[in-house]
Formats: sequence, C-alpha cells, structure tokens
Amino acid sequence: MNLRHLTTAAAAAAVGLLASTASATECTVEEPCVLRIATIAPENTPWADQLQAMEERIEAESGGRINVRAFLSQSDGENSLARQCKDGAIEGVGVSTGAIANLVPELGVFELPFLFDSVEQADSIIDNHLFDPVEQILGDNGFQLYVFSENGFRNFATSNGTHIRTPADLGTLQMRSQESWIHEEMYRTLGGSPVTIPASEVTTALSSGNVGGFDNTPLFAMAAGWYTFVDAWTVSNHIYQPAVVMYNKDWFDSMPADLQAILLANRAAETASGRRGIRGLTPLLLQNLEAAGIEVYTMTEAERGVFRDQTAGLQQEFRTRVPSGAHLLDLILANR
Repeated sequence: MNLRHLTTAAAAAAVGLLASTASATECTVEEPCVLRIATIAPENTPWADQLQAMEERIEAESGGRINVRAFLSQSDGENSLARQCKDGAIEGVGVSTGAIANLVPELGVFELPFLFDSVEQADSIIDNHLFDPVEQILGDNGFQLYVFSENGFRNFATSNGTHIRTPADLGTLQMRSQESWIHEEMYRTLGGSPVTIPASEVTTALSSGNVGGFDNTPLFAMAAGWYTFVDAWTVSNHIYQPAVVMYNKDWFDSMPADLQAILLANRAAETASGRRGIRGLTPLLLQNLEAAGIEVYTMTEAERGVFRDQTAGLQQEFRTRVPSGAHLLDLILANR
C-alpha cells in the first residue's frame, strides 16, 4: 500500500485477549463486539499513547458498537501474544516484526542487520514498496495488517563497562538475544554468545548476571527498566526494527463492512504519529542514559562498516532459509 492509499484506514499500536461478547456480525450498542488488544509495551510510552488514541477513536466512530480493551505490559511475551492472535484467542496484537517472524518467516527480512541506512529510507521503502506485499503475506497467515509502527534502531548495551566497537568485543560476555534465528545468527557471526530470552524474563537474567548485555532501542530499554543493569551503551544502529499492529483475520473478516472500514481508518496519520512519537524521544533518552551514569558511545562509520561486512552473509542465509521471503529482500535492495 503506497502513501496515496494510506490515507484511507485506521489507528495504531497495541494488542489483545479473546473474542467478542456478541456475534461479530451483530455488533450493537446493547451487545457490542469486543476488540481486546495487548502488547508488552508498558504505560507512559508512545505505544501506550497511540493505543489509547486508537481505543478512543474506534469506540467513538463505531458509536459504541465496538468495545476496545487495551492490555499493556503483558508478561506472556511477544511470541505468545502473536500466537494468541493468530489462533483467535485474542483479536488484536501490536508486536515487533521479530516476534511475527517466528510465525510468518518472511517478515524476518526486517531483522537483517544494516538493511536500512536511515529512518527516512525505511519509511519510503516500507510505505511505498512493502506495505501491500506484507499485507498479503500476513493475510495468508491469519492476520489483517492495520499499520506499521516501530521499535526503532537497535543499539548494544553491556554491563562490564565495554563499548561494542569491534566484533571481538561481543566475545567478552553473553548477550541476550531476541527470540529470532536471525538475531542469534547475527551474534554468532560476530563472534558473540547469544542467549535467547523472552522480553519478560530479561530483567531477571540481567540482575542475576546470566547475561551481561542486550541489544534494543533506547526507548524500550528505558521503558522496561533494562538500562538500570548496564553501564555502557553503544549507538550502533545495527538493526532497524519495525513493529506491526494487526487483527486476527477471521475475526476481522466476520465484522460488518462499516466496522471493517473503521478498524482500517486513518492509516497514514497513525503511522506518522507513531513514528514521530518514538523518534522525537531518542535524543532525550540518550541524554537520560548518560544522566543515569551510563557512558554512551556512538560507533564511527568505519566501525559500523566492519559489522556490516561481517554480517552481510545473513542476507543469503535468509534467502536459503526463507525462499518465500526473497522477493521482499529484493524490493528493499532495489529501492535503497
């Protein structure tokens, strides 16, 4: 779906828990259909703000025929929430593409390191070249895409005072990896020792010393409290990670046409608002990390180039492991 089409759809970042109290074909004010959406994202974040705006808009525009119930800070983990949405146990979900890739392997393309050079480049390619094919792929796998949101550019954070300036630095401690084969292989390719841990268990792993670092965005690290366990932060921007807000497709398809239009309304504005809210905080968050006693270091382009070159083979490994996703990678590379 290109930017011209994006002007015709709905609102923003979230997740959910179980089916409606009324038949999905009989959503009334007296017996509204329920949209329960959940996310691991905590309160007081741009994701939470966007979800609340989405809740208010859908309930207002549906005249009370849809009752939206948002659940933040869900401890089940993103993989579990994505599975619940696919299976129809919840109606909506807002998760990173890394989590969805475990169910829809083609979306693992977004997890490849150094695929995008800037957020502007990512926006252009996602909005103008990838939206439609990704929507089709998700539809074939039991989801209805609403909007792309984002987690953002991921950075390295460590607890031993070591900034990650060379791949060899990753060999000095075990690093938490997101539950994604691409994330694990990235660490191994760089000589690191990844430990796959769900987001809900990372705090315990960091506090116990079972892992000595992680990679994520400044926003998520601050919101989840992970930053309190590290003392060195490296702005590496090695993976740009989108997020997606989706519905269970069977549930969505069962809704009356006028309510489907409401659920898919305001797409362009919601996409822009979500990105703007997250990106506007990044400089302040890096300052907050420094204020918390964490030394922040920004990789040079030469240092990033070494990491980029060493992980370049993951693109071919993705083609081999996920041949059905190769066309998405081709679209990205052709439009960079």
